Amino acid sequence: MNLSIFFYILISAVQVGLINALVSLGFNLLYSSTRIINVAYGEFIVLGGYTTLWLYTLYCIPPPLSLPIVIILSAAISLPIYFLLFEPILKTRNVEYIEVWGVIVAFGLSIIMQGLMTVAWSAQSRAYSYLEEVVSIGQVTVTLNRLVVIAIAAVLILILYYLLFKTDLGISMRSVIQDPALAETLGLNIRFIFILSFVISFVIAGMAGVLLSMISEVSPFVGTTYMIMAFVITVVGGIGNPIGSLAGGLILGFLDVLIGYTVGPGLNLFIVYTLLVIILITRPSGLLGRR
Repeated sequence: MNLSIFFYILISAVQVGLINALVSLGFNLLYSSTRIINVAYGEFIVLGGYTTLWLYTLYCIPPPLSLPIVIILSAAISLPIYFLLFEPILKTRNVEYIEVWGVIVAFGLSIIMQGLMTVAWSAQSRAYSYLEEVVSIGQVTVTLNRLVVIAIAAVLILILYYLLFKTDLGISMRSVIQDPALAETLGLNIRFIFILSFVISFVIAGMAGVLLSMISEVSPFVGTTYMIMAFVITVVGGIGNPIGSLAGGLILGFLDVLIGYTVGPGLNLFIVYTLLVIILITRPSGLLGRR
């Protein structure tokens, strides 16, 4: 392997890994704080992608500038979904009940959203061209939109890291993740933490959709793939650990690109799921999860 190929694989792996980490972070945060496995998570990623495509093709708003709009839209959608569908489940404080009915409700929401997006945008995959000019970094050539995606994803992850580890709200959220009963005993507003977790999770999904739409096609049915990848990365990195989402995303991103280049893309999922099974057997808590 010569040096140019190595740097090409490295840049591609960083791009895929950062997006994977961003996707996993929202899924991990919501499950860790509420114990809801949001199987509709991928549909909110797709919704962010469609919104970006719509704003760019109809109103010529560049995808990076559509981020604030998608953030506001995702937050606005998350609130009625929480109050109408998930708050009655969370009020029981029964973990087994929350996990079972959370999946059932989220699955129904996923089907509804797929249908609505199919009606609105059709079942056909769509894409747009943005910053597809090729730039050279040494001997490596890469499209400009991929570099923009890497830069934006890195900034968003840093902002989320600061929010979770350096602010009172973030510390409160992580306290609920570590011990909900103790956090409530200490006077933390659990209901507010649940609402905040939903809003942040949906916002992260929307932001990931913006970035993914810049480099890949958008389809009403591709959300399931994103949700599965988020679940795998969360398990690999460790449930309840935001740093684990970053580590898991980068590891799987590197494997995805390396396998695709050396063996072929046909074995990507097989090797990724094999890795998942190995980690579940040897370290069920994940690479950076709490035992």
